[in-house]
Amino acid sequence: MSNIFTILIILVVVWGVSNLVGFYNKTKVSTEGPPRSQVAAPAADPLPPLPPALESSLAQARAGGVEGIKEWLAANQSALRDPRRAAIELDYAQLLVRSDPAGARRIYQAVKARTAADSPVYDRVQKLGKLFD
Repeated sequence: MSNIFTILIILVVVWGVSNLVGFYNKTKVSTEGPPRSQVAAPAADPLPPLPPALESSLAQARAGGVEGIKEWLAANQSALRDPRRAAIELDYAQLLVRSDPAGARRIYQAVKARTAADSPVYDRVQKLGKLFD
């Protein structure tokens, strides 16, 4: 009879320890947050933001392709400031390069001429130089 009680006590202790370990693991995960591999790094955008109305209309223009961005730039050019304007024009030039290489080159040259070395888009202008020069 004492052997049965000994086995029963051992089983209860093992069950209790496994529950404590499970509780500790749950608590540890909830206090530490998700593992690093699941945490998305915030997008670092050094460019000044667009007003919300322009941001949504730009997204629609991008969905319209080259013509959509061309029309959007023509309509909103006065509201845009560098370096955000330069970044959008470089996007447009990259899309335009297949259908109108000369036009894309003109846009690139205009952006390059007004982009200073301390601009957030300067590195991108330099990299695209291989494509347009």
